[in-house]
Amino acid sequence: YLFWMLVFATTRLVFLIWNKEELSGIPSAEIFSTFIHAIYIDTAMASYLLAPAWLLITTALLTQRSWPLVINRWLTLFFIIIILLVTISELPIYDQWHTKLNYKAIWFLQDPSEVFHTASPGQLFFGTTSVILLTWGFYFLYKRWMEKHDPLQRRPWVFSILFILTIPVLIFTGMRGGFRPIPVQISDAYFSKHNIINLATVNSAFNLCSSWIESAKATEPYSFMPENEANKLFAELHDTPKDSTISILTTDRPNVVLVVLESWSADLVKSCGGYDSITPRFDSLAGEGILFTRCYASGSLSDQGMAAVFSGFPAQPKTSIITQPTKYAKLPCINFNFKNAGYRTSFMFGGQLSYGNIRAYMYYNGFDRIIEEDDFSSSVPKGRLGVPDGPLFTRQLEELKKEQEPFFAAMFTLSSHGPFDYPMKDVLHWGDKEKPFINSVYYADSCIGDFIKGAKKFPWYKNTLFVFVSDHSHNSPRNWAFNQPQYRRIPLLFFGEVIRPEYRGMKYDSIASQSDLAATLLRQLKMDADDYRFSKDLFNPSASRYAYYAFDEGFGLVKPEGQLTWHVKEDRTEFEIINSAAGKNKLLRQGQAFLQELMDAYFAY
Repeated sequence: YLFWMLVFATTRLVFLIWNKEELSGIPSAEIFSTFIHAIYIDTAMASYLLAPAWLLITTALLTQRSWPLVINRWLTLFFIIIILLVTISELPIYDQWHTKLNYKAIWFLQDPSEVFHTASPGQLFFGTTSVILLTWGFYFLYKRWMEKHDPLQRRPWVFSILFILTIPVLIFTGMRGGFRPIPVQISDAYFSKHNIINLATVNSAFNLCSSWIESAKATEPYSFMPENEANKLFAELHDTPKDSTISILTTDRPNVVLVVLESWSADLVKSCGGYDSITPRFDSLAGEGILFTRCYASGSLSDQGMAAVFSGFPAQPKTSIITQPTKYAKLPCINFNFKNAGYRTSFMFGGQLSYGNIRAYMYYNGFDRIIEEDDFSSSVPKGRLGVPDGPLFTRQLEELKKEQEPFFAAMFTLSSHGPFDYPMKDVLHWGDKEKPFINSVYYADSCIGDFIKGAKKFPWYKNTLFVFVSDHSHNSPRNWAFNQPQYRRIPLLFFGEVIRPEYRGMKYDSIASQSDLAATLLRQLKMDADDYRFSKDLFNPSASRYAYYAFDEGFGLVKPEGQLTWHVKEDRTEFEIINSAAGKNKLLRQGQAFLQELMDAYFAY
């Protein structure tokens, strides 16, 4: 373990030295911190490398033969060479693309002649020499280390038993990154506003393996028609004849507080046609704001929801774009639009942002301040997953009290996520197996009510637009099938005194998508939204009305003339509500064209 940690620290040092010009102006303490923040992810990678070593050493102990140790030595040499090749190959790739070595880069480098033709003589000499010298040095050190600690030299049987039984537990714990609810992910290494620092912290081998796994998830053939036909159908589906956006705000420069609600289903919101008495405070706000009652979540996971909300990029079957740094780096993000307009920006979450690589995505997109579980005082009560919504909203009010206006403050709630350990006795005693979920949303709703009540006491309240949207939906007592459009319905609400009086209390029953929020919000603030290709302005009466959503094996499409879900592998539709065969075929082809365009963009990134 110590040997591999030394290898990783050395390769990290090589990366930092290679890019020393880019480190200019960054405090030395922050550069040094890369080695500290890398411990979790380095430990995980070392644990994966130690697993075969444990198996071979155990075999040697049980058989009292040395041949497994010889195999382990050669296997270690192989791992050393691979890790050094990854590290050294990464250096010129970073120079060109400002990214670490990943699956896409490996694919581009599959032609060795291309590498030799594009690399300079100096790069080739440095790379070859470095790999040879570092391989020799590490292997020499490893042999000396192992010769001193040969497990077959006079080891008592107690040692053998302890080794065989305890080491697997340590290795498995290391693979997960410790005793945490969420296994270690790439974003655990992110801590800096400087992308070069975060990339240096990420373990190169772990990053490559993660990229390979995520890319492998999206290997279905998503080409359903010629490219020109797909382009034409997508253009028709997304057609907006003219820019006739209705301005709902009294100002172009309001503060914006975006609240992403964990797992809220429209079924639990009375004003969206759901059950009564679960979200009375939210319903009260809806009576004074603008509510979209037929809004659909793009995906089924929080990481997919974040890409849809902040980047206007819909969910993909089987994978999520923000788990892959090289891909999400190509996406637009509304945070940059706000920063370019002079806004102070922040993102707050009560749990671990490492889930779904959300931390890395948020740090890359340049929020001025990011707050998560570790940034809360130890005196704040916490559940299994982190800080409940009550203390979260309280902290947000404390932060906004000292924030410079105008500000864009995004936050992500937590309490309505399983295991639903909300700090409240159950109020609602129905719903069968969904009873804990229903009560968690009731608790979250009460926190929203307290938050708005508290916000009204501050001067910035009168100039603030509040936006509430769910990251994805959740099963309700209505028990829709997971792929049904009804399951995917979520609330989307605009609220605040900056909304023109004539629009307050309005309900929009036209079809909307979670990924439409980006273009809609930016257009209201007179900001450019042209980069958000898959997002449409909901306040433009001439914009087309449709909602796409993804599940592992296919997609769903909802339009005024009908709805269907389509299973890619089995080439069949399910849950269709369409008036005619011709209408079904048109809707299916439009949905296929949308998915093809989306996946073409995904693979191109």
